[in-house]
Amino acid sequence: MISVRSNRRVTVTLLLISLILGGCGSAVDDGPVRVRMWHMKATPERMLLEEVIDRFNAEQSEIRVETLFKENEEMRNLFVTAAVGGQGPEIVYGPADNVGLFVLTGSILPLERILSGKTFADFTDDGLVTWKDSTWIIADQIGNHLTLVYNKSLVPEPPQTFDELLKMAPALTVDTNGDGRPDTYALAWNYTEPFFFIPFLTGFGGWVMDEEGNPTLNTNATVEAIQFILDLRDKHRVIPRESDYDVADALFKEGRAAMIINGPWSWEGYIKAGIDIALAPIPRISETGNWCRPMVSAKGYSVNVNLSPEKYESVRDVLLYLTGPEVQTEMAKRLATNPVHRQALADSTILSNHLIADSMRQIELGRAMPLHPALRQIWDGARGPYQLVMNGAVSAEQGARMMQEQAEKLIRDTFL
Repeated sequence: MISVRSNRRVTVTLLLISLILGGCGSAVDDGPVRVRMWHMKATPERMLLEEVIDRFNAEQSEIRVETLFKENEEMRNLFVTAAVGGQGPEIVYGPADNVGLFVLTGSILPLERILSGKTFADFTDDGLVTWKDSTWIIADQIGNHLTLVYNKSLVPEPPQTFDELLKMAPALTVDTNGDGRPDTYALAWNYTEPFFFIPFLTGFGGWVMDEEGNPTLNTNATVEAIQFILDLRDKHRVIPRESDYDVADALFKEGRAAMIINGPWSWEGYIKAGIDIALAPIPRISETGNWCRPMVSAKGYSVNVNLSPEKYESVRDVLLYLTGPEVQTEMAKRLATNPVHRQALADSTILSNHLIADSMRQIELGRAMPLHPALRQIWDGARGPYQLVMNGAVSAEQGARMMQEQAEKLIRDTFL
């Protein structure tokens, strides 16, 4: 059993913020019951959430929901610090992989304490994140996954394999100004970030951890996947020489990349940029015959372990509203998210939405993101060495070995 170090460092800044923003104690202010929520919803999801919260607050006078946005990693660390200290918001929203850390630190409450089996029955299995025999998240969507997004004006039919992609690449990767470097590309994505590396790792038969949470990065699959990406860049020259998230995103919005690997949070931005987009599974690796399988996870709501029983009913009402069929249907229609409430899934307008249908196809080909708390250390340990490989400082073999070593070290330092 992994145990958290007793001397876990808690910064003064985080503690002060958690105290200022308040806790979940039994004291209830006069007037409406305040239900505070921290979340990591990016624009445009954040904008829709604010509309939904405003509606909820206006439709009744007994409860007032207050929200605070934080980037996921900051929010996760801040929430744990606050909850361990008996403080923090009543509700926290985030991806499923937060559950391992939240449960390990005793930061969240089993949802069986608040919600009934009848409520759970309204959701698909994907909509309830269960670990160690308890349910910890009730979701408003499944996905948080990468897929191939293509510009239909440049790519009428998406490639099924990377061999097919390479055949169409010369017409899409063009040096328009004669300086010897392409100005348009067949494909772009944030290939310097480990999360975006996962589809290629799975395409070569690899994965990030075993069932016990031990890193599995120093493998032939990791080496082959890294080398494959390097060859796309340096040998075939179908992706940009340098690319992070913002570079790839801008290239696609400007019509200078025919395809991009990105997630549901990006699609509305591409539509607003005037790109006629469609989705397809990330192609198969021709050498292995395997689909590139991105990580897939639910995103949803958890409840602070410090929630007082006096607030159970109010928090229940908020959760049922935010994950209910009306809100999930609105999210799906406006943002092409994938609902997990059975009533929303039965809506004919959702079933006919090609973005949702194609997104579901990628989800079916994906692989569930692990809930084990060591995943965060694996991400952090892999990032530096992986980027050294992409910068040409070390070989793929050296990078795979260093990724494993760094991940193991971080796990030891954090949990042992």
